[in-house]
Amino acid sequence: MNKLLVSDVTREYPGGVFALSGVSFEVVKGDIAVVVGPSGSGKTTLLNILGLLDRPTRGSVFMDGLDLTHLGEKEAARIMNASFGFIFQFFYLIPELTVIENVMLPLWIRDKTSLKLKNYRAQAECLLDEFGMSGRRDFYPSQLSGGELQRVAICRSLVCEPDVIFADEPTGSIDRKSTEMFFELVRKLNREKGVTFVIGTHNEKFLDFATEVISLNKGELADISRRG
Repeated sequence: MNKLLVSDVTREYPGGVFALSGVSFEVVKGDIAVVVGPSGSGKTTLLNILGLLDRPTRGSVFMDGLDLTHLGEKEAARIMNASFGFIFQFFYLIPELTVIENVMLPLWIRDKTSLKLKNYRAQAECLLDEFGMSGRRDFYPSQLSGGELQRVAICRSLVCEPDVIFADEPTGSIDRKSTEMFFELVRKLNREKGVTFVIGTHNEKFLDFATEVISLNKGELADISRRG
C-alpha cells in the first residue's frame, strides 16, 4: 500500500443521521495518521469504513487507485486479511482460544485447510516472543492483564504482515504503563518495519509523534495537518 485516498465519504444512518459527511483526505505509506475529535464525531465510523468493516453511503476509499468501496465480499475479505490489521479498544480476543491460537487466527482464516499449521505456530511464537508474551502463549484471555491483552491484540494484527494497522481507541482500556509501552511499539513498528497506522483516539499524546492529524467534528472534517 502506497496511498489510501478518502474521497467525499459520507455515512448516513436511518432517520437522516449523519455519522460522516463529505470527508476527504489521504494517508501515505509510512504515516502515523491520528484521527481526533470529541465523542460522536465519527472516528470509529471512519476507521470502520477505511478498514472495510463498513461501507459509506456515498463517496469512495481508494487504495493505490483501487476503489475499495465497491468490492464484493470475497475480494474485500482477501484485502482485509492480506493488507490490514486491526486493534480495538476492547481487544476482541476469542475467550475459548489460547493466546497463541488467537494470534494464529488470521492465518487460519487465510488458509482454512491449515496445511501450514507448524509454520503458522512458529510465526505466532516469534511475534509473541518479540512482544514479551511467549510465557503466556498457552494462557486464555481471562488470565491476562489489560496490557497483556493489548500486546496479544497487536501480535494478532501483525501476524499477516499488514501494510496498514487501524487502531480504535487502543489505549482506552489499559493502564499508564501499558499505554507508554504501546506508544513505543507504534514508533518501533513504524520506524523499523514501515507499518502505516491510522489511529482514532482521545489521547493527545499520540500527537507527539503523529505525521498527520485529522480532526473531526460532528462527522465533518474540521482540520487536517501534516507534520515532519
